[in-house]
Amino acid sequence: MPTHAEHIDRLNALGPRRSGNDAHRTLTDEVAAELATLGYRVERDTHSFERWDAADDAVSLTVEGDAVEVASAWPYSGETGSSGVTAPLILLPGRRKRWASAAGRIAVIEVDNVEAPASLVLDSWDGRFPFDAVANPVISSELAGTDLTAARAAGVVGVVAVWRGLDDHEARGQYLPFTRPHQGLPAVWVPESEGDGLVAAARRGETATLVLDATRHPGATMDTVWAVSPGTGPHADESVLVVTHSDGGNAVEENGFIGLLELARDAAGTPHDRTIVFVLVAGHLRIPAVTTHGQATTAWLHAHPELWSPAASGLTAVAGLVIEHLGAKHRRDDDPSMDAGGDAAEPELLYATTREFDALVRTEWRNPAVRPVRPGAVVHLGEGEPLWENGIPAIALVTGPVSLLAETAHAAVDFDLLTRQIDSFRALQRHLADAPDRAAFGTVRRPGRLRKLLAVARIAWFLARRARR
Repeated sequence: MPTHAEHIDRLNALGPRRSGNDAHRTLTDEVAAELATLGYRVERDTHSFERWDAADDAVSLTVEGDAVEVASAWPYSGETGSSGVTAPLILLPGRRKRWASAAGRIAVIEVDNVEAPASLVLDSWDGRFPFDAVANPVISSELAGTDLTAARAAGVVGVVAVWRGLDDHEARGQYLPFTRPHQGLPAVWVPESEGDGLVAAARRGETATLVLDATRHPGATMDTVWAVSPGTGPHADESVLVVTHSDGGNAVEENGFIGLLELARDAAGTPHDRTIVFVLVAGHLRIPAVTTHGQATTAWLHAHPELWSPAASGLTAVAGLVIEHLGAKHRRDDDPSMDAGGDAAEPELLYATTREFDALVRTEWRNPAVRPVRPGAVVHLGEGEPLWENGIPAIALVTGPVSLLAETAHAAVDFDLLTRQIDSFRALQRHLADAPDRAAFGTVRRPGRLRKLLAVARIAWFLARRARR
């Protein structure tokens, strides 16, 4: 099996694994081959969908003939063809967009990289969090609430979104938002350094040409692969699910397969009571292609209830481990600032969905300072969400550096941290596979309607306060 460093080098050599592209399919095949080498029978679920893709040199923006830097294309937004679309610019300020006023024009909008209190999106078992605030473009692109389908319906011909509060080098290559269906309206992101000039041009109604020469590929495919390590004890009819995803834009998002393979190797060489199911899901970056609700793991759960659901005749899942974003550093390694702190690790974001698992993590995790969190009332970040939704107690790592969704070869990995995290998951797997009584794992308690409404109200209040500034 390759070393950790060799795996990371391989990810950088493959480049971005957009769902269903050649790099994504290649990695999936390589992981499947490694599982087979370990002696597993590898199963596949194939997802067919229409893939959207845009090469870097197929995206551009000019204003009155002058080039404006584009940080990234808005994935699955729309297409212009090679000649682009030419129209006057118009600025649409504020959170609520009056799209009708931009009919026949290219709308310029501004999106803040919002710093939100951690308690707005997470909950805590002990009143403390691993960090005080979250400022991540993944969350900010969703909180912005930009509806390109409504803009298209109103007659807008293109959208240019300006990042605010995000360093230029971090803005480049951000593959965001990644949760939307195809919207039929071309849109791009530009870095903050271009923002003031672009906003001024929009106020003057200057003419721009937006090129997003994207291609749609009907009949594209991607595979979820999975394998089973049978239990050999009295609880062999109970399963432990070990999950990660295969698509990602850099060597942090997603490198969880490194941990999955190490845990699969451990299970192959060490007898265990419960059955362990290893799942490498596809579609995390193209969720609408595999499910209408939840994350990519949702599709696998729906397809294979016999491996986890007590309502089916088969295995009953009693626990899960979700491995994402191993060894994540705080900043990418091409940060130009002198005081970047590039060697610092990003604080570990580790979910424990029962109080018993919170206590277990504090015992087994190879970081005595770790502070596991509870899912927030309205969101559980990452592929652990479907397990939470289905009442399967789980521990999920989903650390989120700012560059998490950036398509870059410069995502920084701390190999010592990566190794410690894998060792922690190995210890947890051994415990979960052999603990005598699943009652010790606790019961997932999903938030009630009132708690959800209060959480939504807090988010709305926070956004309203920001809008008034």
